[in-house]
Amino acid sequence: MIAREGIFPTFFLSGFECSTFIWKDQGRRNLCDETGHAEHVQEDYALLRSLGIAVAREGIPWPLVDRGASYDFTCLEPFIDAMNRNQILPIWDLCHYGYPDDVDPLAPDFAERFRSYAQAAAEHVVPRVRGPHFFTPINEITFFGFMGGEWGWTAPFGKSKQQREQLRLALCAADIAAVKAIRSVAPDARMVHIDPLILVVPPKDRPDLADEAEQETKEDTFYAWDVISGRRHPELGGSPEVLDIVGVNWYSFGQM
Repeated sequence: MIAREGIFPTFFLSGFECSTFIWKDQGRRNLCDETGHAEHVQEDYALLRSLGIAVAREGIPWPLVDRGASYDFTCLEPFIDAMNRNQILPIWDLCHYGYPDDVDPLAPDFAERFRSYAQAAAEHVVPRVRGPHFFTPINEITFFGFMGGEWGWTAPFGKSKQQREQLRLALCAADIAAVKAIRSVAPDARMVHIDPLILVVPPKDRPDLADEAEQETKEDTFYAWDVISGRRHPELGGSPEVLDIVGVNWYSFGQM
């Protein structure tokens, strides 16, 4: 057997909660602060190295760094210092359910606003950390669509299937634009596109709904990946190279 070099330097990866969403009834939240990671970043990364882990997902808080006409990435400096000191390779998560107060994800200029931010973020972090460089432009587009478009948990607080589908497609378009912007800065940058696996099954007493359940599975599980890869809405510029690395989340409620 011929050993093949892995995508990442260590088999086990890690990550830190980094959501900056506006949560229902609670306003803007910053889970990096709430979990204590921001305060203990040096200890956190030293612990990873002691466990033989050299990769970590780390968030860039879009709502906190985007000033509208400019960007302020100074909040990243302690994290970059800790990464370099402990030789941790980051997967930069650019949008973990949160966006700036003056941004509307359903507005026509959303993709361009996110593209500009993604390019600025890449220009800041790429020269400051060792490569190879990994990015997750928008985390869990499918789940974000449900949370913000149909369930009303987070902004933009949609409450319908139509709003979910509109938000999902808008996030896909912005993601594709961001990938191309990042690669204009770092042509060899790798993208990690993450979504949950979903399996919709018919009730035990309704086997006649099997076809409908299978179709819903395809729509809710693979739609975002299909758009990003260019299989759907090719006018948005998706391709397999844009999709790149697929990350799968497995949740206890993944079968419905």
